[in-house]
Amino acid sequence: MPNYDEVFAESFARILGDGAYNPEFIRTFYDIFLQASPAVAQKFEQTDMSAQRTMLHDSLLLMIDFNKTRAPTPPLVRLAEIHSRRGHDVSLEFYDLWLDSLVTALSRHDPGFNSEVDLAWRIALAPGICFMRFAY
Repeated sequence: MPNYDEVFAESFARILGDGAYNPEFIRTFYDIFLQASPAVAQKFEQTDMSAQRTMLHDSLLLMIDFNKTRAPTPPLVRLAEIHSRRGHDVSLEFYDLWLDSLVTALSRHDPGFNSEVDLAWRIALAPGICFMRFAY
């Protein structure tokens, strides 16, 4: 059995290096995510996508950090509040679409992508997604 922390770390390094912004990967993600559901596309109609792409990058780093520490940082708490029903009211169903879209984007950009990488990313992001959903 693979060590999924190691599989994730290797894939992360291929996609985001030391946390560097990867505009092609982020663009691919949003192309996929916005087509995942008419409700998702509608939610982003009035969104500044340039700022949103930067926010996705930063949010990924927050969620990855949470996976390691299990200690929510103030920025992660704020992110959860923004996405809650008291903020942008991001539907709980969007989180599955978000994760599936992210993994699909990974499959297109990570030359080492396989089923182990798919699962490693899902495992790494699961605590953060759970935290976000719980804050809803």
